[in-house]
Formats: sequence, C-alpha cells, structure tokens
Amino acid sequence: MGDKVRLLVGLHHLELGGSQLNALDLAVSVRDQGHEVAVFGNYRGQPGPVAVLARQAGLPVIAVRHRAERLGPTLPVRPGLSRALTRAVHDFQADLVHAYEYSVALDAFFGPHLRLGTPVVTTVYGMRVPRWLPRYGGLVVGTAQLVAETAAFRPRPALIEPPVNTDVDDPAVVDGHSFRQRHGIAPDEIVIGVVSRLEPDMKAEGVLRTIRALPLLDDDRLRFVVTGGGPSEPDVAAEAARANQLLGRPAVVLTGPMDDPREAYAAADIALGMGGSALRAMAFGRPLVVLGIRGFSRSCAPETVDHFLRWGFYGIGDGDLDPAPLAAQIAELVDDRRLRAERGDWGRRLVLSRFSLKAATQTLHEVYAEALRHQPAPATRLREGLRVAGHKAAADLLPDTARQRIRRLLG
Repeated sequence: MGDKVRLLVGLHHLELGGSQLNALDLAVSVRDQGHEVAVFGNYRGQPGPVAVLARQAGLPVIAVRHRAERLGPTLPVRPGLSRALTRAVHDFQADLVHAYEYSVALDAFFGPHLRLGTPVVTTVYGMRVPRWLPRYGGLVVGTAQLVAETAAFRPRPALIEPPVNTDVDDPAVVDGHSFRQRHGIAPDEIVIGVVSRLEPDMKAEGVLRTIRALPLLDDDRLRFVVTGGGPSEPDVAAEAARANQLLGRPAVVLTGPMDDPREAYAAADIALGMGGSALRAMAFGRPLVVLGIRGFSRSCAPETVDHFLRWGFYGIGDGDLDPAPLAAQIAELVDDRRLRAERGDWGRRLVLSRFSLKAATQTLHEVYAEALRHQPAPATRLREGLRVAGHKAAADLLPDTARQRIRRLLG
C-alpha cells in the first residue's frame, strides 16, 4: 500500500474492550506510517473512553449518538447507523473502511460499500466467522483455526493475532508499585490480577470462578485484583463482598475500569485473562492462566502453548464450573516463585517474537492493498448484498436442514 490512503476505522462501540483497543493500536500504527486515519463509533449515553483515547492519540473521532438498533432476520443492517457510516465515509472522503466485528461489517457493506463503492475490510476476533458475511473484501481473523475453517467457504482470510504494542506494554517502562500502594496491597502479598471488561456472555464467568477459588486456596497472602467495568460489574461486586466476608479480609479488590491499565498489569504477580488482555499480561512478563467459558482454564506454558496458538488465548470447557481446577492452576504458581519468573520471561519472549504491533501492521497493509486493488462493479455488489441478506435470514430463522438447502442454492 504505497500511496497515502484515507482510512475510516469502524468500531462496534466506544467502551473499553480488547477488540477496540487492538483496533486503536493498529489505527495509530497505520497513521504513523503516513496514512490519514479516523475512527467511527456509536454511543447511546456519552461517548466511551475509547473516543478519548483515540483523540489523545491524535485521531479524528466521528462519534454518533444513536438509539439501539438490533439486527433481525428480515433486516441485516441497522439503517440509522448504516446511513451515519455512509455520511462519515463521504465527509472524510475515505478510500477504505475497516470494520471491527459483524454488526459494523454489515453496516459498512449495506451502507458505504453498496451506495458509494467504498471497499470494506472486516476483522472478526470472535470464535467463528458466519457464512453470511460477504465473500469478497478483506477479512482478518485472530486464530489459525479460524483461518482453516473460514478458507473452506470463502477466500482465505489473513491471520492477525491480537497485536501487542511491546514498546509501551513493557515491565521496564511501567512500575506497578504505586498501583499496589493505592489499593493497600503490601509488598509481601501476591497479586492475582485480571484486566477485563465484565460482560455476561464471555468474561465475567472466569472472574466469578476465580473469586470462588480463593477460599479453596486458603492463603492470606493472596489478593485478587479485578480491573475493569461493564454490565456484570454488580454481580462481580456481590460475589467479591461474599468472599471478603467469608475470608475476613479484603481478598478481592475491584478497581473499576482504567483508561490506561498498564499499572494494573505491572502490579500483578500472576495474571489471568483471555484474548488481547492475556497477551498484554504476558508482554509484562507475568505468568498466565488463560480463562474461557463453560469452566475452561489452563496455564499458559511451553507444553500447552500450541493449543493457544491454534485456537487463540481462550477456551470452552465442558460446562463444569467447579473452581477447584482453576485453584490448582493458581496454586502451582503461588507456591513456586522460580516457576513464576520462568513462565513470565518465556511469555515475554513469545509476545516479542510473534505478537508485535509492527508485524501486525505490515500484514494489515497487505490486506488493505488487496482490498483497494479489487473493487467490484455495482451489479456484483448488488448480487452479493442479496446473497448476504438471504444467508443472514436463513441463519436467523431456519432449522439446520433448511439452512443447508438455502446455502447450496445461494452458493
């Protein structure tokens, strides 16, 4: 992508979260290589902290206040947001839209792509890629497994694992001592830290399971520090209060969200997390236990890392929410200071070698260049729009057998 490009980055919301922070890091990196970049996002109350972070980084932000609109089986696009995104592309004179997650990808496809012909690149950092997504345009996924699965029904997507800005996510440049002091944590206490948005669909379960594991660990040195906010925050706070009362001490500390959580990562002795947050913890040289859903947890170590490199730093368990396995994984690290140091050093080296922001930006440049080279004619765009709408309706409404028949019909 040699010539200067005007890029509009579309986010599915402006609250703190792994996808938004990854998008922002990449947007800044692309801007720093000489391109014009702006950020688009919607909000219902006040613009979220990601808008503040983007502006602090020097990126223009187009924040649209908009009522809630849900995608439905007969309406694959949110009309109001699709129109707003089209206006933003027109006003910014964008050459390309990079949409993060499904909803914005559909808004961009049925908005500026169909109306103006603007190419769209989509990043999916979830655990699956739906077949109803457009079959052309750049697609980025976050795991090797998704590359293999998705290549079976559309052109092979690019792999960009959640990138880490290792220049700033570095224990050599961030000190966690002041964070510990602010929260009353003594030097000899062992901090189990998690930085996460607290959402019921994925992330809160692992945090709640960790709180329930503390009484099983039965170690007065342990403090579990939760940094983040979100819709599940009241549930987490209630569980934390129960645990603290049972243990007779402030074993669980809730700090709330931080616009810049690097001190929280640096303050931890043991890190928990998933996705981009897990990788950032490893960048800080912290030993890691990866959390997931349905009871999943697993230590990240040389003997287990192949699983995470294929499937992502996440997992799905068998539905057993017993906190005992997680307690045992934490205890292994609590009881062995040398193991903590070895795992932390190994993790930092892994992130530096595989997950750097510089490497991710180079891959993204190639995706953008390909999307700009191949711009379909209006008739092709219309046909693909009809196919996407049909597939989306089938996915929402029909049983599997009928869905398969429509899939064969629509191609």
